[in-house]
Amino acid sequence: MKIFKYEELDSTNKFIKSLDNLQEYDIVIAKKQTAGRGRRGNPWTTELGAGLFSFLVEEKEGISIEEYTKLPLIIGYSVLKGLKKIENLDYKFKWTNDVYVQDKKISGILVEKMENKFVIGIGININNKMHSSVENIGISLREITEKEYSIDEVVIEVVEEFKKNYDKFINGKWEEILLEINKLNYLFGKRIKISGIGEIQEGIAGDILEDGRLEVYIGDIKKAFNIGEIHIAK
Repeated sequence: MKIFKYEELDSTNKFIKSLDNLQEYDIVIAKKQTAGRGRRGNPWTTELGAGLFSFLVEEKEGISIEEYTKLPLIIGYSVLKGLKKIENLDYKFKWTNDVYVQDKKISGILVEKMENKFVIGIGININNKMHSSVENIGISLREITEKEYSIDEVVIEVVEEFKKNYDKFINGKWEEILLEINKLNYLFGKRIKISGIGEIQEGIAGDILEDGRLEVYIGDIKKAFNIGEIHIAK
């Protein structure tokens, strides 16, 4: 595992895709991103002190692309477990790939496919102070504990945790991971709004299912949704 560190990049995901001869789990870290983005192309902006990094994972033979739709869940769970080792807080996993603590977002993830690899981009609020425009929805480790952290240490802990969970996944232990994820399911039992399927509906979130979809109880009907089908507003 090699680490490449930069003062400023437009996007660690975009930059890592331009590099040649990177090995699996080599990491690109930026102190600042000028054009970071999250899922659905939403901008990801943050103050200095955040952990902004990307790494590559090779697609494994024998695992279908449908199975790889579970990858964001595995990454999000790994971020949570890695953060737990740094600071033992009550983190929750928000389907499909965000980590929450104290009802606020502390980490977000973006996964992109590139030939036979996956580019994994992660942003973690570590030492940064949240901008006033997002302070009601985001939080950092430092804001919670008033302590300073080594960004490199947090990043390495998260990637090492992912390596262990990815190995479990490719060796057929997805159900073991899913059981742990559902114990930490932030949305479980919450009333959520669902849009993107022709109309806005409201329902109660249930478990994350074996195929990675989220079950939602809408009235007396239980439905299951893919993240690509819907947008959730709590």
